[in-house]
Amino acid sequence: MPKIVADEQIFQAVIQVVSERGYAGATTRQMADAAGVSEVTLFRKYENKAQLVKQAILFIIANSDFGSPAQYTGDVHADLLKIVQAYQDTAVQHGIFIFTLFSEFSRYPELAEVMDAPLTIFQNIGELIACYQAEGILIQEQPLYTVATLLAPVMYVSTIRNAQLDPRMPELDLSEHVTAFLKGRQIA
Repeated sequence: MPKIVADEQIFQAVIQVVSERGYAGATTRQMADAAGVSEVTLFRKYENKAQLVKQAILFIIANSDFGSPAQYTGDVHADLLKIVQAYQDTAVQHGIFIFTLFSEFSRYPELAEVMDAPLTIFQNIGELIACYQAEGILIQEQPLYTVATLLAPVMYVSTIRNAQLDPRMPELDLSEHVTAFLKGRQIA
């Protein structure tokens, strides 16, 4: 009787191996070994390494609050705080994997499709920002630049903390971060 392995087990193995070895250094054999399946099983189910990585990213998104679309409530602080909290949670849990992939995208064209789902999330956040701009609550600027400005400090702190580059790096107070962000962008 063939061994049944949950997709989650495979995706966790992909995340682990890519985090440790990078996309270029990770092999489907290593992923299969980490998941406890044969390499043939991976190829039958996912075709190639790029598809495995794409499915692992979709798994992360589906199992995190960051994957849910930005929700407009009329409370700009609360809406942005929910976004940065979800982003931080995802970055803490899977940051090494995500940032490893980001560093390799330009060298591996097959990874371009892997970014579709995360870019859709950023686009949804940009649409939320645009709603607040249209209401005159936030200043007018390119919404995706605003998203980058909102999330960049969270990414920076999470990267430094995940890589354990500086143990003195304090945790980011997300509510204070959103308040400071709004001071520079909220129309009085």
